[in-house]
Amino acid sequence: MKSLLFLCLLCVGEADALFGFGGSKTTVGPKISLGSEIAVPHTDDNQETGEIVIPFNDPSTTTTKRNRATTTEMPKLSVGRIGLDRPRGTVDVRGMTSTMNPRFTAATKRLPSSDRSASSGCPNRIDAYTFGPDYDFAFFESTVYILSNNRIRERKPISEEFPDGPREVNGALFDPEREILWLVSDRSVYGYKESSGDWKLQSVFPKELPSSVAFTPDAAIRWHNKHQILLSNGGKFALYDEYWNKSLMTGRTDSYFENLPDRVRGISTWNSRGHANVFTQSLVFEYDSEMKKVTGDGVPLGDFWRC
Repeated sequence: MKSLLFLCLLCVGEADALFGFGGSKTTVGPKISLGSEIAVPHTDDNQETGEIVIPFNDPSTTTTKRNRATTTEMPKLSVGRIGLDRPRGTVDVRGMTSTMNPRFTAATKRLPSSDRSASSGCPNRIDAYTFGPDYDFAFFESTVYILSNNRIRERKPISEEFPDGPREVNGALFDPEREILWLVSDRSVYGYKESSGDWKLQSVFPKELPSSVAFTPDAAIRWHNKHQILLSNGGKFALYDEYWNKSLMTGRTDSYFENLPDRVRGISTWNSRGHANVFTQSLVFEYDSEMKKVTGDGVPLGDFWRC
């Protein structure tokens, strides 16, 4: 009888091992949250898992008021309980595939011929747009338009407002944490800080975009969750950190930033309701971050701005 009981227990133990019960463990893959969530499989059974924290523009440089000291902290990437202090600790998820199908597709807006003509003397097309610390900036060819409350206050050659920089711009973005306004020209990035009312090119710029940004950007935007994004007309994006000159993640735009109009050129600051103005080549849309879509039809630039 004892022998029979021992054999039964032995059989149960072998079955547990065979079908993954008993001493085996289940590993839960981490998730990266951006606009949608994607599940990232974990392949190292010996490494403790946890949430991947992307250093998306948490201020690695904290600057007090001008003429005061600047304190610099390196952004950190943690996987499980492992902390990586050096900038090489970034996540390249170009090869990862989403376990979810996109719920939305990018909104397609066709530009009627009436949107291509100036209606009030204002520029009717732009190459790039960004908000700034005091004024907003719109770029077209070699000209920069300086705006306040949607009114064009001044227009200048780009080389005059941003000396030692590019002649033309295909992306622009202001980083409030580091107080850097950066311009993208082709694949070169120029970073400026304001000093006594003038923009000064910082000594570590220009920088060439890393090879992990596998496209030439057509726009730069700051999302409502402070992610800084480079966009292509081909529907690709890259999370970008200008301080480390790193691409933290790449993917399809319509999988993470739902229902953006075509050919975005910049986004304004986000208000308390999560709304912002999205600027395309010739139209302005209002975007609702909670509904994840534009509201209403686009307004021609020449009608939106006052000159």
